[in-house]
Amino acid sequence: LRHADATSTLGAAAEQRRCFPKLARSRDLIRTWKLRRGDMVYINSGKEQGNRGEVLMTDFRRNMVKVKGLNLRKLRDEEGNFKFIEKKIHYSNCVLIDPVENKPTRVGLTFTEDGDALRVSHLSGRIIPWPDSPADLQKDPPEQADGPKDTPPESALKKTYDYKTDAEAIRLARLTMMKYNSGR
Repeated sequence: LRHADATSTLGAAAEQRRCFPKLARSRDLIRTWKLRRGDMVYINSGKEQGNRGEVLMTDFRRNMVKVKGLNLRKLRDEEGNFKFIEKKIHYSNCVLIDPVENKPTRVGLTFTEDGDALRVSHLSGRIIPWPDSPADLQKDPPEQADGPKDTPPESALKKTYDYKTDAEAIRLARLTMMKYNSGR
């Protein structure tokens, strides 16, 4: 290999490595997530061990969560100023905090008759409520006024299809096809 070929090959390999964090393999994906955005978690391993924070984001494809104020990295923006951003932490390094005891706890899931999942603390035995999602915070959607191109419900529900006339047309089409396809 010449020197130019070797550097271009190394450059291509470096480009591939720089893309994004790896996606978790399908067999390693977590099926039942017990953490959601808005939960308070305790970090039980890694360089942020012993700290607490609120979950800002969950990444289901990588089994990672982003925790507010933890695992900070220094970045330089366009103006040359430095700012800190949170980087992701693996799901297994985070433990949910029991709101009753205010201590880290393991969590079990139980399901109601309706199929809703409830989180049960192993420490206190009480139910840990799911945090409110941003969609739940919008209580009443705004009323929509009918526009000039909206179809009124009466005409949308009116029966316009007649099976008997369509059945007769299908019967005539079959007779015609049999006439032309009978010689094959």
